[in-house]
Amino acid sequence: MAPILKEFYRSEKGNKVAIIFVHGFTGDVQGTWGQIPHFLHVQPKLDGWDLLGFGYQSKRRIDILHLWSADASLEEISTELNAALGLSPYERVAMVAHSMGGLVIQRALVKYPELRQRVSQVILFGTPSAGLVKATLVSWLKQQTQNMSASAPFIRELRLDWSTLDAAKKLPPLLVVAGETDQFVPPDSSLGPFPEEMRRVIPGNHLTMLNASSAKDACVQIILETIAERGAPAGARSAARLAVEEGNFQKAIDTLWPIRSEIDDTGAVSLSLALDAVGRREEAISFLESHHAHSTDPLGVLGGRYKRRWFLERRRADAERAFEMYRRGYERANARNPPDHERAFYHGINLAFMELAYGGDFHEARNRAADVLEHCRLSDHPRDPFWRMATEADAHLILGHIGEGIGKHAEATQMPMQPWQALSIQEQAMRTADLCGCSSEEIDAIAALYEGRSQWTHSASS
Repeated sequence: MAPILKEFYRSEKGNKVAIIFVHGFTGDVQGTWGQIPHFLHVQPKLDGWDLLGFGYQSKRRIDILHLWSADASLEEISTELNAALGLSPYERVAMVAHSMGGLVIQRALVKYPELRQRVSQVILFGTPSAGLVKATLVSWLKQQTQNMSASAPFIRELRLDWSTLDAAKKLPPLLVVAGETDQFVPPDSSLGPFPEEMRRVIPGNHLTMLNASSAKDACVQIILETIAERGAPAGARSAARLAVEEGNFQKAIDTLWPIRSEIDDTGAVSLSLALDAVGRREEAISFLESHHAHSTDPLGVLGGRYKRRWFLERRRADAERAFEMYRRGYERANARNPPDHERAFYHGINLAFMELAYGGDFHEARNRAADVLEHCRLSDHPRDPFWRMATEADAHLILGHIGEGIGKHAEATQMPMQPWQALSIQEQAMRTADLCGCSSEEIDAIAALYEGRSQWTHSASS
């Protein structure tokens, strides 16, 4: 019989993402998780996510190897998990495991490259990733306890393979969770193999850490925040849509990262945008700083990474670096004969924004906005017409033409674009409108234009 995924609370036709729950030693598909799937099911932030369980046989009875019967080994279960997901319709999955189930997931991830590309996040509760010393004492009873032994080949090989892939940036984001009173799987096994930033500790022992009586319990909140919070705000970038986008970006990273020293400017832009999109902004910045660019495109993308980090951390050096990147890009585009109008309006509108947001120079920003409109007018057949339309819209906002700016944004939303592009335009437009003194109603109107554009397609080509 082919391995299957069991529905919990939601399995809707057309959904492209799912949360897959994997139980542990002697657990079962539903009993292990109690009310957790129910509390997640009713969360609006998880709209678009199916909730499914993967089950396998794990009983307390002693295996009778080579004679009668035995529960499958972790190697075999990981193969079944990959097969079950391979038969599923999902483009991206988040994986949540308890105890031994986390070893099954880790083994499947190191074995199957295609599975790695489909996994958006992994959350492991009480998983003995470094093995269990106590399992060594009873390893003769069952294959599964034998696999979990700290001295077993399975654990040694898993940690070696995992480290190799982690160093090559080929693993999905991981969060490991320990119960503060868990002595069955001690912290040196559940948390020890992973860096501090990947670790969390919640109330409870090995079993009670998953006892949820409300959506406010720590085990529920960790899953919700890890999977859904990165998709906020809803609409232009829902958690479900973001997960699919990240899968496409991860494919670009897997293709371009190994040859990053050889790629051209177009490849450099694609790689840096993909790194930034999956949360690796520092690496995107570092890569672009070292890339020897021939066009001004990498300057603009680098400026954007510094600008976004400035929004988050408010470090003056980041604002100044972003300002410098946009200024150099704008001057180089203008200096060409004839001028490169498309790149000039792209760098120019960002430079005007920084003149407002960082420099507070309305006079210079408005002069720049007027120049940007002229570059927009003179640009013929831009690669992505919606960027030009959105640029015109922001230039009108800076010049005080609020109605015209909102109208241009409305026109831009009628053009095909990807959700990450819609989010980028939406964020800058709202900040620009705020800096220009627009009312809260006008800012809300701009935000609403870019919400819920589910017909947009996804691609990692930009």
